[in-house]
Amino acid sequence: TNNIFHQVTDSINSPKKKFKMSLRETFSYLAKSRYLLNIALVVLSYNLVMNLVEVLWKGELKQLYPNPNDFNIHMSYVSSAMGIVGTFLSLFIVGRSITKFGWTFTTLITPISLLVASIGFFGFLYAKNFAYDFSYAVLGTSPLYFVCIFGSAHNAFCRGAKYSVFDTTKEIAFIPLDLESKIKGKAAIDGVVSRLGKSGGSIIHQGLLLVFANLATSSPYIGVIVLIAIFIWVLAVKALGKEFDALHEQSENPPQENESRQVI
Repeated sequence: TNNIFHQVTDSINSPKKKFKMSLRETFSYLAKSRYLLNIALVVLSYNLVMNLVEVLWKGELKQLYPNPNDFNIHMSYVSSAMGIVGTFLSLFIVGRSITKFGWTFTTLITPISLLVASIGFFGFLYAKNFAYDFSYAVLGTSPLYFVCIFGSAHNAFCRGAKYSVFDTTKEIAFIPLDLESKIKGKAAIDGVVSRLGKSGGSIIHQGLLLVFANLATSSPYIGVIVLIAIFIWVLAVKALGKEFDALHEQSENPPQENESRQVI
């Protein structure tokens, strides 16, 4: 495992050749490798989930805090939480988790945590319209408050985990590949797939707005899309983990020719 971290550090610090690939070239290259395609699905799902939830969350947050000063104060708390989450994960979770539980378990921390936050966020978002009195009676506050709390937790963990758990496990996934696959694969995934996920979230929101006219009406469909994206994310991680373990084991224990010969 220590060898893995040294390889990650070397890959980050060493100079990289820049490759510019068109969208067609990217999909064509990724389609040739199931391993790279799974990494691409992980990156695509992360960016879709982050952007789809963030737009809805900020819209609800503006309803809870119509005063711009209150809104900015809450956003400053979320930014602080991002830093705390990222620092905690980097110092106490990532290295120990990979060493003790392996790559797959550590990589699943991000999607499973976002799944829990997404369920809370969309659950209270749907309950906002028909369980207002019940929420006040049982929980002492409106569903809107819990929508914003779960949305804030979702955003803080999503962005806080980006530069700790998510990026670390993603970089480790490239280690067993040959040099050409590393360079071209990273160029395709980091340069095209990542941007496609971010722009894809905006396209989905705009498309649903054309049909439903507002975010509140389109939110159930966005919730379904988010859950599907997380499900695909988890499946891609599990498939990738099996291939990663096989390739890593093969690289550590390469087949050796039997040099001993029988003397007749």
